[in-house]
Amino acid sequence: MSQEVYLRLTDYGGGKINLVIEQFTAREITDVLLTKIGRIKSILRNDLDYSLYFDILPDTAFLLNDSNKVTEQGILLAGSYHNGILSITLKDFQSHEEIATRDYGVGGDTRSLAHTIADDVIELLTGEKGISSTKITFSYKTPAGKELAIIDYDGYNFTPLTKNGNINLFPSWSPNRDHILFSTYDSDRLNLYTLYIENKKIELLSSFQGLNFAPCWSPDGTKICMSLTKDGNAEIYILELPSKKLRRLTNNYAIDTSPTFSPNSREIAFVSDRSGNPQIYVMDIYGSNIRRLTFHGSYNTSPAWSPRGDIIAYVSRDEDNSQQIAITDPYDFSPVRLTYYGNNEEPSWSPDGLHITYSSNRNGWYELYTMNWDGSRKRKLTSGITANAPDWSPIFNTGE
Repeated sequence: MSQEVYLRLTDYGGGKINLVIEQFTAREITDVLLTKIGRIKSILRNDLDYSLYFDILPDTAFLLNDSNKVTEQGILLAGSYHNGILSITLKDFQSHEEIATRDYGVGGDTRSLAHTIADDVIELLTGEKGISSTKITFSYKTPAGKELAIIDYDGYNFTPLTKNGNINLFPSWSPNRDHILFSTYDSDRLNLYTLYIENKKIELLSSFQGLNFAPCWSPDGTKICMSLTKDGNAEIYILELPSKKLRRLTNNYAIDTSPTFSPNSREIAFVSDRSGNPQIYVMDIYGSNIRRLTFHGSYNTSPAWSPRGDIIAYVSRDEDNSQQIAITDPYDFSPVRLTYYGNNEEPSWSPDGLHITYSSNRNGWYELYTMNWDGSRKRKLTSGITANAPDWSPIFNTGE
């Protein structure tokens, strides 16, 4: 089995790999298994197409000219099932050289298996980690309040996390993906809790007087940033782990909130109304070197720093008072608007930095959507519930 990287993409827009997914073959298979293999292939194709790394071609004829000579480079993906094992083989179309073959047992969940295969194919051919097995956590409305749930990155497998009849807000994944930070109301204050995914155990993390909210993890997992009102108005603090030492980063009359770490954990983008209206600022993790980032528009909130480090997504109020998502370079402000219909809020990046999930009421109530980093290919994830505050999970560790 070859473990060499076949091709590595280094930018967003170019160099897509031509990929032909051939008909999967099977021996000694029941109708039930045949249907399952067909579903695996369909989900795998959708995952690879969504990844932005591939042009999925119907067949190899698109790699040939009129004289049946190879004119385009491409990869063939073949699947072969026998005796409970699905073998996936990748070949170079031009040289016929085998790139890699991997075997997968088909006894488990179909969607999970297809996502795993997709992520393996992406890593083998590009060197990048795939996001097909990632999940999104969010808050959704219930008759009693708001609960937390998770779904697969493509909207399937809705799984409730809380059922406490309270108002649960601001979910945020830990870097190792085994627990989620969130805020919930307890009598006279909004406290911050940790929810462990595996056993649903909930532990109190921060319960200062007033509001404990808008938590986010540093990508290196050593710090939690949050907003607290314990000293009056909302200010931004860092909680050092594991010492639990609390450091205040902002100190002025303005409201400072919605922190988001840079990928190297050295800077924090946040929202402040110190200029009179909410705008986005950037500071280092010691609260120094503060600079204003947004100047276009009078109301800009909800910054989200791309894992690639080169883009910050945020929400900007338009002239018609609608909320729209834009992106900008964090060092040379040049905004690009991504959404246009309804109100679009609370962006969160996929861990590969190529997609954004967000909430939108373009159909009358808030639901979750995703789009590509440039605003293209919008797709709805949820249906039948009012959902907001999405947070895209990190990538699973190998072997999970």
